[in-house]
Amino acid sequence: MSDIYSTLWALDQNRLRRGADYDVNQCGDRLFPFVKRRKLEKIPTYKAFLNLLDNYEADVNQPEDVTEKEQNDARAFLNRCLDTEVMQEAHSFLAGEGYAPEGKKGFKDMLYDMWFTPYTRTHKDRAQRSSSAFEHTFVGETRCGHVIGFHNWLRLYDEERLGNIRHKGCRCCDCDDRIILTIDFDWKGNSKTRDSFFVGTSPEFELALYTVCFLAGDGAKTEVVLGGENVTVATYKLNGHIGSCYPILEQQDHSDTESDAEDDSDDNPLVDEGLDFLEYLEDQDISPEMGKRRLKGIYEEEYTDSCGRRSGTAFSQVLFTLKRDGKVDVYNNNDGVDIVTILE
Repeated sequence: MSDIYSTLWALDQNRLRRGADYDVNQCGDRLFPFVKRRKLEKIPTYKAFLNLLDNYEADVNQPEDVTEKEQNDARAFLNRCLDTEVMQEAHSFLAGEGYAPEGKKGFKDMLYDMWFTPYTRTHKDRAQRSSSAFEHTFVGETRCGHVIGFHNWLRLYDEERLGNIRHKGCRCCDCDDRIILTIDFDWKGNSKTRDSFFVGTSPEFELALYTVCFLAGDGAKTEVVLGGENVTVATYKLNGHIGSCYPILEQQDHSDTESDAEDDSDDNPLVDEGLDFLEYLEDQDISPEMGKRRLKGIYEEEYTDSCGRRSGTAFSQVLFTLKRDGKVDVYNNNDGVDIVTILE
């Protein structure tokens, strides 16, 4: 299985070269000092991808009607992707493994359903909010002051070019001649913490990689080797749909020391954060009992990406508040592992 991922990586012929086609400045005011825009617009997949970006309403609370033009734009993008060797290789592999139709049209229809068919996301108020796998992963959405999704470097570059991005710190990991970037930023006044994505990769490569990982990978996280580096590709499900996709760098171990909540009043934001998290676990049908470390991973990755969390809110603070309020219990099992049990 690992061969397909390295094969897709090698077949990304439309990738851009750092220093020649673009550059990244981790310390400057602009993350992308330059990108060869004219080159982007000459590559069919990039041009079709950029044409899609204005078709979406960022605020998930705003209703969206998918027009015929927007449907045609999406299908045109898929057509351009299917003309590339990397997507053809993904199709050949998936069809051979029984995950996709053998015919090109059937595969394109499957891709459209997977990535562009609208679905709903729910939150604390149970309201139905429009989304799609492509919009969430490649374009980004906002909710309650937070950015959710938004895992594509071309989208970040384009929004920075328009003056809508303020980056607050990032770190890079070189993968061959491409990059995996982890970044904190504000987008139109909405915050995003520990976002991660490839840089320099083509849209068709990312679509091919995420599709293969989602259909034939190891579940929510697939370990792959790209450019000689070990990379985890996250492909989370949301009610059977693609919820979100992105690469994960090996993160530094954040302190798991519990601390007291600063405010015991009813309007303590930690209380709302904890209740939102418990509701997310229930919505996802996640076990009411699991290891503390696993629960921390869900909070910092799946929940953060799907729902957005208050910037800088540590899991230890949320867990302390839930335990204090009698929502969860924490005990040490016979193997010395801290287990969290949801009581309500």
